[in-house]
Amino acid sequence: MSNPTGSGPKISTEKAETTDKQLRKALNVFDIAYLVIGAVIGSGWLFGSFYAASVSGPAAILSWTIAGIFLIFVALSFAELGGMIPKSGAIVRYPQYSHGSLTSFIFAWAYLLGAITVPPVEAEAVVTYMSSYVPGLVTPTGVLTLTGGLIAFAFLTFFFLLNYFGVHVMGKTNTGVGWWKLIIPILTIALLLGLFFHPTNFTALPGGFTPYGWAPVFLAIPTTGIAFAYLGFRQGIEYGGEAKNPQRDLPWGTIIGFVISMAIYILLQVSFIGAIDWSKLSLKPGDWADLTSTALSSGPFYQIMKISGIPILMAFAIILLIDAMVSPSGTGWIYTGTSARTFYGMAADGHLPDWFLHLNRWKVPKWATIAAWLVGALFLIPYPAWVYLATFISSTTVTTYIVTGASVVVLRRTAPNAPRPFKLPVAYLMGALAFIFAFLIPYWAGFTTYWGVFALILAGLPFFYMYTAANRFGIRRLNAAVLGIIYWIILGLSTWFLIYQDIIVPYNAASASGTALTFSMKYFTPFITYWVLMLIVTVIFTYIIHMWANEEGKRHISSGWWAVAMLFSVLILDFVGPFSVWKSPPLPFPWDTVTAAIIALALFFWSVYSGILTKDLEIVLKEMGVIKEKK
Repeated sequence: MSNPTGSGPKISTEKAETTDKQLRKALNVFDIAYLVIGAVIGSGWLFGSFYAASVSGPAAILSWTIAGIFLIFVALSFAELGGMIPKSGAIVRYPQYSHGSLTSFIFAWAYLLGAITVPPVEAEAVVTYMSSYVPGLVTPTGVLTLTGGLIAFAFLTFFFLLNYFGVHVMGKTNTGVGWWKLIIPILTIALLLGLFFHPTNFTALPGGFTPYGWAPVFLAIPTTGIAFAYLGFRQGIEYGGEAKNPQRDLPWGTIIGFVISMAIYILLQVSFIGAIDWSKLSLKPGDWADLTSTALSSGPFYQIMKISGIPILMAFAIILLIDAMVSPSGTGWIYTGTSARTFYGMAADGHLPDWFLHLNRWKVPKWATIAAWLVGALFLIPYPAWVYLATFISSTTVTTYIVTGASVVVLRRTAPNAPRPFKLPVAYLMGALAFIFAFLIPYWAGFTTYWGVFALILAGLPFFYMYTAANRFGIRRLNAAVLGIIYWIILGLSTWFLIYQDIIVPYNAASASGTALTFSMKYFTPFITYWVLMLIVTVIFTYIIHMWANEEGKRHISSGWWAVAMLFSVLILDFVGPFSVWKSPPLPFPWDTVTAAIIALALFFWSVYSGILTKDLEIVLKEMGVIKEKK
């Protein structure tokens, strides 16, 4: 069958339009909101307030508030896109509509790597909590035993089955468990505020409300998990094609879920600060930094309630232990569905085979869901290296929020008549703020995480050469394969010898604190060599693909250069800033953040300028009736 946008076979986006219509429309606005709440309020809520307080004291309340305000710009951008073009696997499809295949591949590959590891990590978390009561599940080094691995696989299989037998099954189950994930934190807040609250902790102790100054208020956002706790807000958008009334339910479900989650985290921080009883911790009042050396580090809210001496709090502490198993499970099954829809979305973009678009009898992406289950199971193999790899891979998702603000502005230009039930006010300004704040997220991840994220994302480029470009842009697969293999060899050797051996190994040998090394040419030379080498190789190899490609391919690749620049910009900023490995970074706070914001703004203008009207967007708009078929 011919492609209505031109001659030749159908492209993947066109095929996806057929399966999109067959997806079961089963989720209402509350189901979408609970997908957001379930992803944002995971097991991390039990520790987030503790670490934030240890860094900035009572001012951690402001850290949560500021981070929420920052990220709400990103959430609102997703809300407009979700209402405008509701699609399952939407997160990896919007860049395809606004910037084409190179941009969409970079962000889709990063998101797939991150999403696929969450279910096994959450399954392992459940087994680790269980090991407190059931011996023999985890070795002393923290690796699962054979028994522990089998139990984790059983949980992973449960996540899979919950998704495989219909989105309505997973959605309604998640909504039910979502009540638990709402009620338990709310009860925790109410009990501590009502029964174990010490108002003097906020302003009357040495140092007052900001005991360590204002800088830690901002530094706590990336370093204590605050920014990362909020990042689950977009999970509802991933199920866009399965919402009953997506134009209404997706934007409002996303906003409602995020606002509720933000309010709970801020109130949890207030209740935690107020519940500190210094006499029971054997600490000098106001010694927030040393909270990490107390029993609270093993379970902050649990330990506070346990040592309070108040019977109702001591009894409720047992509920928190149960929640430590329920919350990871909820996050696990949400991300199993997210991973499946990422496979589905990548197939719709043409980055994976079309059979990932196939649905089962319950109208769920069949092979995409199976792939999410089986690939995730690989990370349960009891080999310690997986633990470290999973840390890097799970962090790749932090890069994928950046494109959203640009996509909103580009689609305002390329699809001005598309329906926007939720319309972002002052789109250019709001999109720029969303872009800048999202750019800061991977920067805040820190150099010791981002160097691995950077290498893993670049490792995906040969797949773009060999599959996407060969299938859609008329490039000979053999030529692309040779180019890709050479790229892998250069990337692997240079990363190992110039980053890992020369910087990461001496850093780990000196200290795990994150400020172990003295900045010198001994470390700067191998890094800048690596950075320049990989920049040159990436540009040259991708430009060769550009030269070999047809006219459509040339447009798509030209539209994606800003995304390549973004990856390299974050890496060099992370190396010289305070989130690196230095005792005294060359670019200290707050100038690092100012510099990052300026670079992000420049990249935003570049990304908006680079946006194009793709055939993929034309197909979608025709199906929506926004563009009329030419007769």
